[in-house]
Order: sequence, then structure tokens, then C-alpha cells
Amino acid sequence: MRITGYGSLAELPAHEWDALTVGATIYSSSGFLGVREEELPEGAQAHHLLAYDEDASAPGGAGEAVAGLEVYSFLRPPHVIYTPADLLDGLIPQERHTHLAASPLAIGAGWSEFRGQLPGRPGVTAEQRRSAVEALTAQALRRAGDAGASVLAYYFMPREEAEEVARAHAGDGAVLLFHNVETSLPIGLWENFDEYAAWLPSGRRPRARRELRRFREAGRVVRDYKLPDVVKEMAPMNSALMQKHGHTAFDEERVATVYDRQGRHLGDSSTLLMAQESDGTNVGFALRYRQRDMLYGRVAGFDYSRPNIADYFNLVFYHSIAEGEGRSTREIHLGLGTFEAKMVRGAQPTPLYTVLVGVDRPLDADAKAVSARNRREITAFAEEHSGFVVGGIDAAAWQLD
Repeated sequence: MRITGYGSLAELPAHEWDALTVGATIYSSSGFLGVREEELPEGAQAHHLLAYDEDASAPGGAGEAVAGLEVYSFLRPPHVIYTPADLLDGLIPQERHTHLAASPLAIGAGWSEFRGQLPGRPGVTAEQRRSAVEALTAQALRRAGDAGASVLAYYFMPREEAEEVARAHAGDGAVLLFHNVETSLPIGLWENFDEYAAWLPSGRRPRARRELRRFREAGRVVRDYKLPDVVKEMAPMNSALMQKHGHTAFDEERVATVYDRQGRHLGDSSTLLMAQESDGTNVGFALRYRQRDMLYGRVAGFDYSRPNIADYFNLVFYHSIAEGEGRSTREIHLGLGTFEAKMVRGAQPTPLYTVLVGVDRPLDADAKAVSARNRREITAFAEEHSGFVVGGIDAAAWQLD
């Protein structure tokens, strides 16, 4: 495989990159690469790597990219949830832990939006994919070393991709950890709200019907906008939500800056549902991005001076279901967190895993401690949340050994 690296989105052949994101989440698209590039903190660097198969006789042969990988280096974690020392606590020697906690780090497969992956061209052979991943991860490790990083982390990956990355880094002592869970609403299962309600367990149907009915009886309506057209209107409501949950830095000005940026890079993919009173007053919104037959819920916000009539669930769940959006949409990706509220209304869980690799030297993780940690974390999540999931959680299928 031939690897070509690009230091900025302006250099990257975006059409080649986006040809790889068919079937990948929108968070791997060139639009989100642009957002991340503008959000990089001081001292951070980005590299976008493309792997090309030099066998002209192979599918997707010479001149076409087979797979891609984002690699970022940081002087310090860009967000508290991207802190490798926290994940490795108790799994590696204390001296090694202290060293990496004080050192720069590198993140592969994307950062922000809490989702990582190595996008690839559809239809390539298993051998092409394996060769591309090996070449890309080797280059990522070299880039991490050049940046003086102590650890290279691939965060929040679906199991199949996490395992292929771990295999590629097997000689580097990779550590594979269960990390978190994302949820999605399988809206493609239902033609309308009645089919959805019938799918729910009988004890949950009355609440769903009641929440939709109360919203409509209150006279609230939902209208669909493109993000760039309503940044000014959504900013105070998102700021209010962030402030409510303790994120005091997200004042209206910062929110407007963040979503003006996303609007510039992703405006054509955006669909912002705005809940309004009968007089047109905005009371809440939910921002999603569309990629083919998937919707990705990004953020919401509300006017807390107005009565809450299950606005979040009407915007994120019921409106789309009742409007028959499942005829063209397979799933609505709902991200991490607020598990119970989402699951009792039909959201399904998918486990995410993180791969950690020592850069300057191996992490020397205790294999038994890693295995025990993964089993404990997966079992605990399943025991706490399985009762909320329609169909339950098959914890055994999530285990790594």
C-alpha cells in the first residue's frame, strides 16, 4: 500500500476521501474534517492519510484510495473524555501511567462527536482492507512519534474496526477496551406511529401516545430548517441547555460560533427541527445531519421559560416516526448518554471500544487486569440498562474474550 498524507483539508482530495465514507458515519465525512480542523486547540496538528492499492488489477486498483485515517496530535487531551490515563488507570505500571499522563498524545480515527472509524472503499477485498489498515496504523504510529506523543488512541470505535486496529498494532502491545455505548432509533422498522407503538412493550405504549397527544393538543408544531438559516434562533436555546447541565462556558456567543462553523461545512446535510407555539415562538429544536439513509442527532436546546411538553422526545422520536420518516431513513443515530430515557422509547444500544498503543515504548498492560476490567464494565452496563432495551442486551456478545 502507498500512503499519502495531507496536513490540511485544503490539501486533501475531498472527493477521494468522501468516496470512502459510503457506509461510514457522517462524522468521518470531509465536512466534519473541516469542522475538526477549525476546532483544533493551540499546538495541535492534523494529518489525513489515504492508502492506495498499487495493484492495478485489483478492484479499486492503482490510483484509487482503499481506506483513510485521521491522525491528530495534542499537547493535552482536547476533552476530558479523551484522556487515556483515565482509561489505563490500574492496567499499566504506575511509572508508565505517570509518564503518559504528562506527555502529549495522538488520536487516530477522529476526535469530537465521540465516534471513530477508518472509512474504506466498498467492494475491496479482505486482503486489501487488512493491508490498508496495517499501512495506515503504522504511519499513524510514526506520526505520533514525531509529535512526541506517549500514547496513540483510537476512540469510540465499533467492535469490528476496533479489533482490526488492535490486530494491526498487535506487535506494539495494543490494549483493547470496552469504552462506551451509543444508541440509535431503528426508525426504518415502522411506517407510522401506530406501528412504532405496537412494537413497544405494552406497558410503554400509553406514555408514548400521551406525550405525542399532549404536544399536539398544546398547539405546538414542528418545522424543518437548514442550520445556517437559524443559528441565531437556536443559539440561546442550546446555551440554556448547556448551562443547565453545568457547561457554563457555552454562552450564546460561543454556541453561535460553534454552529456557524458546522453550518458552513455541513449546512447542506443539516435538518433542524424547530418546535414552535401556534404564534410562531420557538420553544425547542433538535439538529440532525443526514447521510444517505441515516440521520445523526447532534444537539438540542429549549426555552426553559416555556412549559415542557415532552419537547425533546417529540422532536427526536415521535415527530419523525409519525411523519413516516422511516420510509426513507434506516436509523436515527442518538450518540452517547441519557441511556434510560432513550432506550425506554425504543433506542437500541451498540457497544464502542477504544484501542490504546504505546508510542515511545509499549504500555505493558496487565492482560488479566484488562480482561477483568472489560468483563466488569460490560456486565455492569448490561445489568443496569438491559431492562430498558426492547429485546434486552446480549452482554455475552459484547465481551471481547
